[in-house]
Amino acid sequence: MSQKTPIPVTILTGFLGAGKTTLLNKLLHDLSDQKVAVIINEFGDTSIDSHLVVSTKEEIIEINSGCICCNVRGDLINLLDNLMKQEDKLDRVVIETTGMANPAPVIQTFLMDEKTADSFEIDSVITMVDAKHIGQHLQEEEPAQQIAFADVLLVNKTDLISEAEKRELEQQLLQMNPNAKQFHTTYGNVKTKDLIGKKSFDLDHALNIDPNLLKETHHHHHNHQVTSFVFQEDRPLDLDKVNKWFAYLVRIKGESLYRYKGVLSIKQLDKKVVFQGVHMLFAGTEGDIWKKGEKRQSEVVFIGKHLDQEELEKGFQYCLA
Repeated sequence: MSQKTPIPVTILTGFLGAGKTTLLNKLLHDLSDQKVAVIINEFGDTSIDSHLVVSTKEEIIEINSGCICCNVRGDLINLLDNLMKQEDKLDRVVIETTGMANPAPVIQTFLMDEKTADSFEIDSVITMVDAKHIGQHLQEEEPAQQIAFADVLLVNKTDLISEAEKRELEQQLLQMNPNAKQFHTTYGNVKTKDLIGKKSFDLDHALNIDPNLLKETHHHHHNHQVTSFVFQEDRPLDLDKVNKWFAYLVRIKGESLYRYKGVLSIKQLDKKVVFQGVHMLFAGTEGDIWKKGEKRQSEVVFIGKHLDQEELEKGFQYCLA
């Protein structure tokens, strides 16, 4: 039984490391009076984002081991169906896609599946653009598609580029998608009311980009040069070795590393170390204290082009205390 008013859906997309999780945390903070279901899709077999997304009353569901727009699309439909069966009425759904996703099939899910289309309505497709690094990725299919399908373009990390570069990027994005509203931000700092509840999604615009959007024959191909590797270790790591390894990765391998993030168990520290990196930009912060009885485990994810799994694993093992 469908409810009278469809539940609005915000689709949050953008290439690896653009700042989607930072924006998601801001949205959840600002929408704390609403009941929001958050669906996070990771590229790879594990999710670090559960450590990065703030703890709130929202229901956070993760879909791993596959791209939400490919082999787990059925999972998305089932998930949405289950959300509709809950007693508490949802105010909104936010879907954060993997940075390697073309958003078209996710959009298609809400238009093609009759039951889903009856209960949910796309409010906006927000694409985050990494102002510092997008130039290195525009020749690839996924970032270009993410920009093309957006009705809101959030150009993030603008503090890392010059005014001239900013103007050039603005024009470039305007040529790629003249219909999208552009916001220039740092740390995803934009007013939530400018993004949410605007009903800015335009089906005609989406069909102009992909006339086959409403046909079941839709396919998309991933860039198979991009791979992801996950490493886990129960033994503690040494702080000095970790610092040396990451200094090497950032300096020597930074261009190949699109995204790397994780949680580390350091012998010398009582707190978790949470780190995130994009190319040669890297940040590590202290997280929560390891709880009594909690399994202390390091878990790291690397996503990039032409990565050498053996070399990365050897480096990770070098960090053991």
